[in-house]
Amino acid sequence: MPAPTDFDPDQVAYYEKAGWEAYYGRNWPRAFALLVQLNRAQFRMGWLDALAAALDTVRASIAFAPLETSDVPKATQFIERFYARARRCLGLKADAATLARLEMDYWVVHRRLAIARAKDPHDGGIGPMIESLARLHAALFEVDEARVRASAEQRARAAEAVDLITSRRSTDGPGDWQRVEALLREAYRAITAPAAPAAR
Repeated sequence: MPAPTDFDPDQVAYYEKAGWEAYYGRNWPRAFALLVQLNRAQFRMGWLDALAAALDTVRASIAFAPLETSDVPKATQFIERFYARARRCLGLKADAATLARLEMDYWVVHRRLAIARAKDPHDGGIGPMIESLARLHAALFEVDEARVRASAEQRARAAEAVDLITSRRSTDGPGDWQRVEALLREAYRAITAPAAPAAR
C-alpha cells in the first residue's frame, strides 16, 4: 500500500492549479477530467474509483459554489464519499468523516477570507487558512502539524493568488496562474520531502 506522501508533487500541483481554473470558470467537464487525473496521481486510485471520486468532488463543488445558496452539508456529504474512496485506496488512518470536516472547514475559511479581500484588499489575512490547511494536511498525510506547516503556508498563498485573479484585481492573469502552480509545487514538495532526522 503506497504511503499518503508517495506522489509526484509537481504533477499534483499542475492538476490542482488547472482544476482551480476550471472550477472558477465553471467548466465542470474539464474540472471532472482533471480530478480523475489528480485522483490517480495523488491517491493511486484505479480508473473506476478515480471516476467515481471525481464525480463526488464535482458534485460537492457544484453544491458549494453558489454564494447565495451554498449547501455546505450537501457538499460535505459528497466530500466524505470522496475520502471514503481515498481512504480505501491508500489505507488512510483518519476516517472519512473527519477528513471531510477538515476539508470543508478549509473551503469555508478560504471563501470567507476571499470575500473579505474582495471588499478590502488589505483585509482577510491568510492566517486562519494556514491553520485550517495544517490540520487537514496533518490528518491526510499522517504527520504532525509542525511537519506540514510549510506546505500549509504555501498552499494558502496559492489560494490567495487565485483570489487575486478571480476578484479581477490581477494585472497579469497568466503570470499569476503560473505563480499559483509554483506555490503549489513548493507546498507539495514540502510534504513529500523526507522528514529531517530527529536531533540527538
